[in-house]
Amino acid sequence: MNSVRVLTWNIHGFLGQDGGFDPERVRRIIADLSPDIAAIQEVVGPECGVDGAAVLRASMPGADAIEANVERRIEGIYGQMLLSRFPVRHWTKVDISVERREPRRAIDAVLDAPGGPMRVICTHLGLTGSERRLQVGALCRLLDADPRIDTLVLGDINDWRIGGVSERCLAPVLGAGTRHRTYPAAFPVFPLDRIWFRPVERVIRTRVVREAGLASDHLPVVADISVPLQDQREAATIARSSQRSSASEPTTASAGRV
Repeated sequence: MNSVRVLTWNIHGFLGQDGGFDPERVRRIIADLSPDIAAIQEVVGPECGVDGAAVLRASMPGADAIEANVERRIEGIYGQMLLSRFPVRHWTKVDISVERREPRRAIDAVLDAPGGPMRVICTHLGLTGSERRLQVGALCRLLDADPRIDTLVLGDINDWRIGGVSERCLAPVLGAGTRHRTYPAAFPVFPLDRIWFRPVERVIRTRVVREAGLASDHLPVVADISVPLQDQREAATIARSSQRSSASEPTTASAGRV
């Protein structure tokens, strides 16, 4: 078995809780965590005095990187980024904006991960419940397109409550996600930043990185996921097919979801 480490972090434009604008601190923290896949929110552009995308690329040298800038504010570009140590097969940026609200995007990518393709959707959802309900609905429609592929959904979900609208909509599709309290970083109360992986039984461990508390107003969340090697996965598929074909008695399927 191999494992993949994934990270989601809203870096607050490199502005720390100590008032310091410190891109190098953020770069160092990400490099030390050594993720294979990272979803980063509130990435700023050169107009703010630093090329945020370049800083993040330097935190994961050689990684493929996808940027999704959602708007150009007075102070400059503002958006999110997906970084992957695994090759990106294909990707798209999905507009999940709600009228009269801040522009929002999702990055939808398929990676060549160990053991086979992995779909990754990273996003930064809106501030109101009604807005998030529409945005999560859009994400679920994306997920319905290929329910069989290994799937990772992560980002700043902005849902202030455990069991809120985002969790109620995504959990039936993806299984249980992380619930770590990540905001505000100085005294975390709200579980804004989440990671879901399907199949959920392959999530080995998750944690919130409290040591990063000064670097942003959000804490990072990390998950380690077991990834079977391709030949192990194929053997398991063959075994399941053999079991199905050897069943001689007819069965009656009951309606409902598991």
